[in-house]
Amino acid sequence: MKATFKLPKTKKGWFSVCLVAFVIALGSWPIIHLFNKEIIVLGMPLMMLWSIVLIFLTTFSMILIDKIGGAD
Repeated sequence: MKATFKLPKTKKGWFSVCLVAFVIALGSWPIIHLFNKEIIVLGMPLMMLWSIVLIFLTTFSMILIDKIGGAD
């Protein structure tokens, strides 16, 4: 089986790839290290709050990509 990799052909496609890469970067180690502190916000540790924010960012980025048609 031959594996293939397709690059986006439109600006919307590249924007979508960059948006997904940005959201993934927000969940990576250097950023997580900033939020891994013993601080309570709204009754939750800061790290848990950041995790919830990442879930919403991921959801909204997928909705945005679907709206602009960048998944083609």
